[in-house]
Formats: sequence, structure tokens, C-alpha cells
Amino acid sequence: MYIETPKAMGQMANAPLAFVLAQVRFSEQSSEFTHRLQHLLDQLEPGRFMPAQPQPIQRITFNLSAEGTLPTPLEVGLAYHLVRKDAQVMVRVAPDSLTLAVTDYENSTKFRELWFPMVGCLGAAELTGPVQRLGLRYVDFILPTGNRIPEDYVVGPWSLLDFPKIPGAKDRPSLHVSLQEIEFDQGRMRLQFHRGYGKPMLPMDLGGMLEPQLGREHNGLSAIIDTDRWIEGSWTHDDPAIAKLFSSMHTDLGNVFKAMMSSHAKVEWEQEQAGKVAQATPIALPTGETA
Repeated sequence: MYIETPKAMGQMANAPLAFVLAQVRFSEQSSEFTHRLQHLLDQLEPGRFMPAQPQPIQRITFNLSAEGTLPTPLEVGLAYHLVRKDAQVMVRVAPDSLTLAVTDYENSTKFRELWFPMVGCLGAAELTGPVQRLGLRYVDFILPTGNRIPEDYVVGPWSLLDFPKIPGAKDRPSLHVSLQEIEFDQGRMRLQFHRGYGKPMLPMDLGGMLEPQLGREHNGLSAIIDTDRWIEGSWTHDDPAIAKLFSSMHTDLGNVFKAMMSSHAKVEWEQEQAGKVAQATPIALPTGETA
């Protein structure tokens, strides 16, 4: 039986990367295509994945009636989840998309070595029509060390250190949620920041995929940085431009993350030698890797 042991994500011991997702989307395919692709992916690393689990795909429709608008879930097909035996890698095969999600991330090179053979299976599975959308997403959990707070790790507008004192209020806001959408020459990025209390969790739309490895218990203030980068277009499954665009999106995500980091975060998350700074959670940083 194949057994894997958990390891710290990334090349930096103190960085906060918790979850990485890559996706290609295309026009909806037949159930035969979905089964062929699921079978091909299962053969990439024989014995390392558990048997595929079917998951119903639901779409929400809104029906107008005299009583008001009521959402109605409609089951429209099946997706298949292939989960590696260490529960740190999952592949989702759907009629209109292929998705790879990981909580085991060493660097972008290793991630690409896992991802692009999967994209290559689209041709053997007889994908009809072009790939229409590429996506890459990083989710970081900020777990402050010592007496630090999330604002010690980010700059404005995500930091509340400059938030004005409200008469009668005991402190600054305990909850802070922000959303920005950023346009690039090709595609866009959605940047979400959530500051709250307790163990951070994945955004709701990523629920049911993988459980991030926090590395330690955390019950104090925390924050979530969710960066989602995508490009729409039209490519064949074997177009070399796909790999180049994923590299470009990775660079964009890293640049935005570095722009958010405070000077303290750069010291704490980039520190390699024990004892110089307080030890942070041993999970990764999307920019903390050699190119």
C-alpha cells in the first residue's frame, strides 16, 4: 500500500500558503468524455489516488411566483473527485472543467509537473471544442505569532492600523472583509481579504474540496488572503500558450501578494534561521520559491 507523509508546503518554513487551485474550463462535454478523462487521470499515478467519488452538480434557478422568488436547486449531472491517499491533492473532473487542488505545494515547478500531464489528458479523452478559460488561485492563512495581529502582516487598505477611533467603541473593528477586482492586459484577478477570529477556513465556494494543513492550533485573530486570477480565450488543449499563461498568472499572483506584505511579514515569512524571529505556521508562500 502506498503511504505518504505530510510535509511543510513551500521552500520557506514560515510562509502562509494553505491552498492552491488550477483549472481549465471548456464547453460542456458528454458523460462519455467525463468517464474517459476520469479513467485517464486515474492512470497517471496508479495506486496513489482513492477510487473516484461521484458528486452531483447542482445549479440554482429562481422561480418567480405570487409568494416571491424561491431558489430551486437543479441537479444537472455528475462530477468526479479523485483524492490522493494523503488527502492533500484532489482532481475534479466535471463535464465542463478540469480542476486540480492541493494543500501539498513545494514550488511552482513541482505543481506544473503534476498539473500539465493532466491537461494533456484532455486530448486523449477526445475533448471537442476549445479550452475557454484558464484559472489559478492561491489562498493564504495569516496566523499571527506572539502578540501580533493580522494588521502587522499587511499594508493598507487591508490593514486597520489607521482606522479612526470610533467614540464609544472598545477597539478597531474585529471583522474586516474587502473585495477588489483588478484588470490585466489579459484577464482579471479577484482579491479578497477577510480578517476575523479563530481558525481560518477556505472560502465557501471551495468547501468540500480539501482540508488545509494548519500545522498548529490557532484560536486568536487570523486573516485570509484569497487571490483568484483568470484569463478567457480560445485554445486547443495542447496549445503551448496555455503553459505560458499559467506562468504569467503565477507571476501576477506573487506580485500582488508581495505588494500586500508589510515589512514585518517580509522578515517573519522569509526568515530561514530559527531563533531570529518568532516561529510562524509551517505552511507556504506563493512567492517563496526559486524561479
